Amino acid sequence: MKYLKMIFVFIICVAFSLAGKDSEIEYFRPENIRRFADYLYDEKQYTKAAAEYQRFLFATDSFPGNADSIFLKIALCYRFSESYKYSINYFKKIINQYDQSYLLTEAYLEIGVCYALMDSFMVSNKVLESYFLDHLTEDPRANQLRALNHMQRQEWAKARDLLNETMPNSRDIFLLLGKGEKLPKKNRFLSGMFSAVIPGSGKYYCERPMDGFHSFVTTGITTWQAYEGFKEDGLHSVKGWIFGVLGGLFYLGNIYGSVVAADIYNEEQEAMFKISVKKYLDENFK
Repeated sequence: MKYLKMIFVFIICVAFSLAGKDSEIEYFRPENIRRFADYLYDEKQYTKAAAEYQRFLFATDSFPGNADSIFLKIALCYRFSESYKYSINYFKKIINQYDQSYLLTEAYLEIGVCYALMDSFMVSNKVLESYFLDHLTEDPRANQLRALNHMQRQEWAKARDLLNETMPNSRDIFLLLGKGEKLPKKNRFLSGMFSAVIPGSGKYYCERPMDGFHSFVTTGITTWQAYEGFKEDGLHSVKGWIFGVLGGLFYLGNIYGSVVAADIYNEEQEAMFKISVKKYLDENFK
């Protein structure tokens, strides 16, 4: 269906151009290129739209007066297609070439968003502070984004200081903040201690029941076989020593694995939280 729409728009553009004297030249008139670029943007075909907007700029004898708005569209196309470095470059064109543009605030904010989406949270905050603090620009989105960046670094107090309940979407952000402050964590010392007492229990504590069961069975079987060997042949039992060494290794590995399981659990919780923050950021800063 999208391709049919594209073809339809293409046909219209051709029809308009055929109405003139120089049909081939008329088709490539800047206004027709811009119209097609806008269509691609609305259809969320951002990579193609960016190329058409760039072609529109090159099709004019000199940059149009509203070139800053075209730079903004190109930058947004790259942002939505996750080409964040290209996006930042075009936002910077607005800042460097149109220092009186009404889009300056949007450009700085979007650069901050791009850096945040690239996990460069401190760089994002530095960009925001360099403009929004120096220019005393009041935009609640800037403080919200700064707060989200602090949340990604688990700097909960700094994030809370930047937020207030009068901001748009404040409820959702406060919910995210509360979720981050109460992220479930597992104690690595407790996990190791549990498995030292009962093999596998530390992994069960870290919500890895199958791994815990495997450790319990493996350690239990090798220990039992070692016991049987020494019971039958005493300290000279080859079987006893082989399974005794294996059992000891499995036992120590079970303790170490439980400590690692606690670290993995905590990292997974943090990663899922970061994903939820990034999802919120991507959906609400457009």
